[in-house]
This record gives sequence, structure tokens and C-alpha cells, in this order.
Amino acid sequence: MPSATLGPTGFLAPAESAILAGVQEDQNAAWGGNLNPSLTTPQGQLAQSLTAIIGNKDSQFLALANGVDPAYASGRMQDAIGRIYFMTRIPASSTTVQCTCVGLAGVVIPVGALASDTAGNVYSCTQAGTIPVGGSIVLPFANNVQGPITCSAGTLNTIYQAIPGWDSITNATDGEVGNDVETRAAFELRRQQSVAANSLNSVQSIQGAVLAVPGVLGAYTQDNPNPYPIAVNASAVVTGSISGTSLTVTSITSGTPAIGQIVSGPGVTPGTTITAGTSSPYTVSTSQTVASTSLQLGGVQILANSMYCSVAGGSASAVAQAILSKKPPGCNMTGNTSQMAYDSSFPYVAPGIPYTIKYDVPANTEIYFNVAIIDSTAIPANAKALIAAAIQNALTGADGGSRSQQGSKILASRFYPGIYALGSWAMILSLTIGSSASPAFAITGSISGLTLTVTATAGTLSAGQVLSATGLVAGTQIANQLTGTAGGTGTYTITNSQTFVSGPINVIAMTATSLQMLTNQFPVTSAANINISL
Repeated sequence: MPSATLGPTGFLAPAESAILAGVQEDQNAAWGGNLNPSLTTPQGQLAQSLTAIIGNKDSQFLALANGVDPAYASGRMQDAIGRIYFMTRIPASSTTVQCTCVGLAGVVIPVGALASDTAGNVYSCTQAGTIPVGGSIVLPFANNVQGPITCSAGTLNTIYQAIPGWDSITNATDGEVGNDVETRAAFELRRQQSVAANSLNSVQSIQGAVLAVPGVLGAYTQDNPNPYPIAVNASAVVTGSISGTSLTVTSITSGTPAIGQIVSGPGVTPGTTITAGTSSPYTVSTSQTVASTSLQLGGVQILANSMYCSVAGGSASAVAQAILSKKPPGCNMTGNTSQMAYDSSFPYVAPGIPYTIKYDVPANTEIYFNVAIIDSTAIPANAKALIAAAIQNALTGADGGSRSQQGSKILASRFYPGIYALGSWAMILSLTIGSSASPAFAITGSISGLTLTVTATAGTLSAGQVLSATGLVAGTQIANQLTGTAGGTGTYTITNSQTFVSGPINVIAMTATSLQMLTNQFPVTSAANINISL
């Protein structure tokens, strides 16, 4: 019987017809000759079965051998080759569209609110919003099915699930079409074009060098080739102009202008922020003249003609040296940290030519979790500790998945598998998240023991909300209200006994199912930030 060969031309398997002939010859010799060669006989059927088994194993080994060749690799094997180049396959995405929701002022359109288009496709709201006094608000919606599904202007016009006070929906512009998961051919083409690991003067090579520094937990790199500042993770995009310190917004593409947002765009002075105003015109921090143009509000600003690198963890000197080893010569740098690095390559005399490297060190941003599971007698006594550990492992990537880091989106669904893996008792009713970087509102209050006294509030207080301020015990929550106006000023019971002199306190609502981290925010958590109810 012919055998497969592994040589200079790779793995070569014999044809199954040759395998069948070999099996029949071996059978005939084993039985002393003169066996009926017909394939309809018992020996013929046995020969065909053995041939199929051998041929199948040859095919499996051929697939494995081809899987290590980028020209033929697919699926899991191609993903493995991609990781050598710090590449991951581009996942499928949903079509997204900006929709105008009209209704009664004060009505909340929550995350998950449903609408449908004229073709019957269902879309979910991805960012909650409250209809203002004007009676309309623009909110983002995403198709519930991933893939390249078109949504032309005016076609997303039906409220699929009624919300009292929400009257109508429409999309003034075409949706941004989603995509299917990256194909084998597209992934291989992108791999061929990627030379990040062995290159210089590219953001990918800088990120690769920084991630190789011991102790670095996460890195984000981006450049700005424009002669004006741009923003990463902008919270709003508008069309507007600036005259003196007055910003006039003529249209809003996405998001909502707000006090404190940094303004980026053509002609804008770096560091300009919105300092006052609840509607156009807004007041900005720096007097200037900017003609009507597209402006980005919020996010992290990258200066003109600048390279930006955000690095969490690692030695400052080692990080700066890694950036210097790959960065383009003469480019500007954006960041909140300055560190000296040296080019000691030949013919420079030690310690070498000094360079001041600037990069961003992201602030640790507390992530809060609110988990509710079904109560049962099977729940172990240490259930809360087990669930908290599972969440921490998922956030840090200790469970084998990807680590949440700066610039990434944190999804509540990322934490389900680790909890379910604890056992059949871990049945999740709900899991929502919140962030110290995006408090719902602020209050003025003081704490004595387990009693919070609120003298002023910009929002409605309720049980389960987290309180955050310098000097407060981490994870302190509101338990219930004792006295005063419902959800307003008065006294409340809290979960951690402490003393806090009257001052501003941020209130964090753990109601989100996804959080977009800015590139200067590094997500962290602790058991104190994880609330678990049965």
C-alpha cells in the first residue's frame, strides 16, 4: 500500500484509488490469494472502509500541514499566524445609524429601545438619552443582526417596542453599513501588508515595542498627520464656528455638546474647552476665530502633526526608550508624561544623544459592577467572593480572554462566561456596569457613620447607586432613604460606616451594558466595587 511522503515539496498523500488497490493487494496476500476483487463482496466492503479511514487521516494531516502556510491557512490556524504579527481578525459588526427620536420632554429612551426599518430589520438604541424641551433628540441605533445591511435615510421610521411619550423615529442620513467577519483572503492580504513587528516609523511598530517592555499592561498608539488637533474617542461631532470665545453650533452629527469638553478641529487652538452654555452658542476657554467646519468635542486631544502613545504600567525610562527606538524622527509628541531617553547607537558616545519623550500615562478608572443572580439553596457560602474573583479575572484577562484596557469598549456580556463557569447555581438575572469617569450627577453631602445627609443634588438618588469622592470608602452605596424629598435632599442609609465632611460627591449609576474607555483611562476594579445581590 502506498504511503504519504513529507519532503521538500511538503506533505503529499497518495490517491485513494492507489490506497484501495494497495489494501486489496494486502488482503489478497493475507488470505493466500484468489480473493474475489469485487467491491460488493464482504472483503471489498472492508477494503473500501479501510481506504476511507486512511484517506480521511491523510486529508486531516494535509489540512494541518497547509495550516502552517499563510498562503493556505484558514480559520483557527490563520488566526494563530496573525497573532505572530499582533493581528486579530476583524469581527463582524452591525449597521449603525443616527436617529431623531421625537416625543414628550423628559421621556427617557433607554439602551435597548427597539425600532425597525421598512425592510423589517430591527435596531436597538446603543446610548440612552432623555428627550429635551425641544421635543427631539438624536441617538445612535445598531442593527440587531451583524453584517452589511443597508439603512437608507428615512427608512428607520417605526417604533418596534412602544415607550409612553416616545412618538416617532426617523433617520435623516444613511446608516454606516456593518460588515461580515473578515474573510480568509482579506485577512491574509492584511497580514502580507503588515510589517509592524520589524518596522520603524509606524504607530504599529511603536505599540509593539512598548508592549514588549516588562510590566506594561496596555498600550494605545495613534498619529495625527493633520496641521490641527484631532480627538480620539470624541463624545460629539458637530459643525460649528468660533468667534472670540463664542462657539456657534449649526448642526450635530453625533453626541451632545457639554461643558468641559475639549474642542478639536481645523484652526482650533490646542487645549480649547467648552466652559459655559447649555445650548448654542457655547463659551470656550480661548479667544480665537475659526470658520465653520467639522469639530470634535470631548475625547483625548492629539496635537497637530503629532504622535500619541498611551502606556499603562512599565518603567518610565524603559517605555521612553522603546518609543525612541521606533518613532519617526522630528515628529511632535502628545502626552502628560515627559521622560528622557538616549540614542546610544554608533557613533554616539555613551550615554548617547538625549531626547525628551512625551507619552500619556492613563489614569486608573474604577469600573463598578451590579450583579443579580437567582437565589437558591445550591448557592455556596462564598458565592459573592467567587463571582467577584471571576469578574476581576475577566477584566484583567486572567481567564484567558482579552484584557480590558485604555481605548477599549467594555461589554457587560464579557463577564457572563466566567460567572456561569462557577456552577449551575450561578444563574444571572442581570449584570450592569458603571464607571468613575462618567458619574450620573453630583450631590453635596456629609456622612456620619452609616448616615448620608444630602443638602443639594443635581439628580435623583436611589438604592444601589455608588458614591465616589476623595476620602470615601471604596464601593460605598446608598441602601435606602430615611427622610426628606423622595430621591432628593434628606438623609440616607449607606453601606460603609465612615466620616465625611460636607462636600461634593459623585453619584455613579451602574446601569450600562457597555462602557467606552478613553485612551487616557485604564480600567481597574476591586471586590469593593462589585455589588452582588441574590
